Amino acid sequence: MIELNNVSMKFRMANDRIMSLKEFIVKKLTGELKYKEFVALKDVSFSIKKGEVVGIIGGNGAGKSTLLKIISGILTPTIGTSRVNGTIAPLLELGAGFDIDLTARENVFLNGAVLGYSKQYITDKYNEIVEFSELEQFMDVPIRNFSSGMTMRLAFSIATLVKPDVLIVDEILSVGDAHFQQKSAKRMRELMTGGATVILVSHSIEQITEMCSRVVWLDHGSLRMVGNTEEVCDAYMSHSRGGNSQTESTSVSLISYTDKLYSPTFITKYDNHYLIVDCWHHRVIYNDNLIDPIKEWATMTGKFSNPHSIVSDGDVFLVEDTRNDRVKVLRSNGAFFIEIQSIGNIGSQPNKIVYDATNKLFYGIAASSQQVFVLRNTGTEVVTEKVIKLDYLESAYVRSISLIDEKIYFVSGPGKIIVADVNNLSFDLLIEYKVPFELQGMNDIVKIGSYYYLTVYQNGAGEIKPSLVRVKDLNELETNYEDIYELLHLKGVPYSFSLIDDRVFLTEVDSYSSIISFKVIDDQFIDLHVHYDIGMPDDPSLKRRKQR
Repeated sequence: MIELNNVSMKFRMANDRIMSLKEFIVKKLTGELKYKEFVALKDVSFSIKKGEVVGIIGGNGAGKSTLLKIISGILTPTIGTSRVNGTIAPLLELGAGFDIDLTARENVFLNGAVLGYSKQYITDKYNEIVEFSELEQFMDVPIRNFSSGMTMRLAFSIATLVKPDVLIVDEILSVGDAHFQQKSAKRMRELMTGGATVILVSHSIEQITEMCSRVVWLDHGSLRMVGNTEEVCDAYMSHSRGGNSQTESTSVSLISYTDKLYSPTFITKYDNHYLIVDCWHHRVIYNDNLIDPIKEWATMTGKFSNPHSIVSDGDVFLVEDTRNDRVKVLRSNGAFFIEIQSIGNIGSQPNKIVYDATNKLFYGIAASSQQVFVLRNTGTEVVTEKVIKLDYLESAYVRSISLIDEKIYFVSGPGKIIVADVNNLSFDLLIEYKVPFELQGMNDIVKIGSYYYLTVYQNGAGEIKPSLVRVKDLNELETNYEDIYELLHLKGVPYSFSLIDDRVFLTEVDSYSSIISFKVIDDQFIDLHVHYDIGMPDDPSLKRRKQR
């Protein structure tokens, strides 16, 4: 989509201050006119794929704006080539086409013409522009009487009407007050999820980490680093804090955690993508196969802390930001994912979300506050339908919920399995099953064939005692269950089940990380595969766990 090859940009700057044309001509003819050369960019090469959201970071004078102008076609590089396939919308200098003596209404048409829109197009979109800018009462006021924030709001509303192939954004997500910043960020995410390739320059590292799938770091015109968002931003922040080369080397060495998994709490598949929730590495990764090493998997854009599961209705993807008591909403943009929403006020430590395809609702459990939250996708946003505290869960930590036979099953909690009704979102208690002491710290439950399967983290005393058991009748769980932990050659804590392509997937967490899969035919296990046997966490993984 975009390819830069050995791009350099040099500017000639006169050493002397020239006060008139006559002085310029005289110095030119006498050979007294001297220049010094300023190198804004030096031998920069990288490429951007269609649909990617790429951030560009660096200090003042790093060459970020010059690079954007070259990609936009405003500047031609001194050396090298810049190739872009598709239409470009550069949001670089908002309001540059405004005439301060004209009214806001007149400037809408003037600025639209500068940006290449036809008069009819602007006429058709005029009400939309005004409504988005929230300047209805000021459209007949000259721009010279506008505050800088009002001017930027109007310019942003005009500029973001387009649906380009390439969107280039230079520090414009701070337009207006806090309310309008949220609106502008939402508009930008809509453009991103519409399939546009986006290049974003921002001094806000938080913005970059939330919105970008890759990052380019420029330093005094040179390309310092290109790669994974977390990796590049961590190295840049270390450098910005005055880190020496040894500190930066240590920071980058810790990035080796990206080659591994640390407590993969969930795996699933949507369309052609496998997705793994890498909980204690605070990320979600995805790939089109289970053969490539983990280092070749892509990392989902978004900032998560201790995520536990990911679920989709085919339109949006929901991931817990567990430590921050939020749920992040993302949309797929071809081969990439864009965060479009962050939902709070759903309880403490959301730990598992499931999707009810019959009722088109998401159900989630807030583990520490014993609250169930219900979310609904309206098509434009995900809204909170209900949040309810369930007294029958008492005050226990509830790790998981599962949908089985159109009922919700709660495990862990107060040492028993609880089944609740989802009709009319009542969550009325239907039945309880007693659980023996050694199985009370449960993780997940699923029904496969004739059996219910349970993963277990702890015993009733809170001691880590991993188990994987199955039973045909939950009423018999106290006295008659089958432990299949050794049968499946497990080494860590079995955590969650997933059913993917007629196979059962099981993740292992805590002291040992792995993912296995197998088939169950007539309640027998066949074709056992170990997809990723990562083993015990190393130092970079342990340090990464503490970073958020």
